[in-house]
Amino acid sequence: MESRVLGAEKTLPSVSVVIRSYKRPELLLKLLQALLAQDHPDFEVIVMEQSGFAPELRARFDALAAADARLRMMYSEPLGVGGARDAGWRLATREIVLTIDDDDVPLGTDFVSGHARNYLDPAIIGVTARQVYSPDEVCGYKRRIARRYCLSYSFYGEPLAYCRFDERIESVSWVHGSGGSLRKSVIERVGGWDPRSTNHDEHPLCLKLLELRRPGERLVFDPSIRLLRRKDVPGGAGVRSAGAVRIFEMWIRYYHDLVIKHRPLRSLALYPIFPLMSAISAVRWIWRDSLVHRGVADRLRDSLGALALSPLWYARELQRVARAGLTSRAPR
Repeated sequence: MESRVLGAEKTLPSVSVVIRSYKRPELLLKLLQALLAQDHPDFEVIVMEQSGFAPELRARFDALAAADARLRMMYSEPLGVGGARDAGWRLATREIVLTIDDDDVPLGTDFVSGHARNYLDPAIIGVTARQVYSPDEVCGYKRRIARRYCLSYSFYGEPLAYCRFDERIESVSWVHGSGGSLRKSVIERVGGWDPRSTNHDEHPLCLKLLELRRPGERLVFDPSIRLLRRKDVPGGAGVRSAGAVRIFEMWIRYYHDLVIKHRPLRSLALYPIFPLMSAISAVRWIWRDSLVHRGVADRLRDSLGALALSPLWYARELQRVARAGLTSRAPR
């Protein structure tokens, strides 16, 4: 698919916007309205819809697609977070693949073209937009910390986001799954998303990309393009209303299934702290992101409970690892 000319000199690459959606029809409609108003001259929108819409609701989306050839509605059984992303990018026909979650919305009409503009630099292979919780949000991070850790991996492999930062970073380690884009050729190089991923689905791809990235290639964080993240809505993957047990299991599985695979020596040396870090992540979720906790006392009670029960949760996870035949990755 050829790109079109922007102005007299520059050519923007074409873009495929891929959305995974599950049980958020009204939010999806708002997102599609914002995307179809974008000013980029050559883009398409592919929606992987997995909700099993009733006929009358599906008809609303089909009518929208019939009225605008840039929109393609794909309906399927639930594929999971990784499976939906993997299926979506494989349908993409443009040069750049931009992924957005169905509970987020781009701010401004230049969101897609802002992504594409970065790729005029051939060394840039991935871009992440700034995420905000309100259109007028001011950066709330300590700048020195955000500048150092934006879209990085910690020493023991935890992904650090800091995507609400307001300064451009010319070299980061991973691309966020919502509001992030990659060259399609790069996705093909790493084999796409892992359809087995249930959480952190960008990291099987990004950790592999770190190993396969060619000299001079880089990922960037561009705060001039902004994505409004709606943190208080139900549906979707349901992480914000998941419960501390699920958050703990999510992180410990991330370590077992990804970090040990991609950083074996360091991970095995640091293995004893992984359960503790997962428990801390569960507590952090209780205080920062949970939609099911109300008030300080409620959060404090469940935080203490998470720390106390995490050894039992960890023992259950080790049983899963053993059943899956993954014990060779973990210390005995």
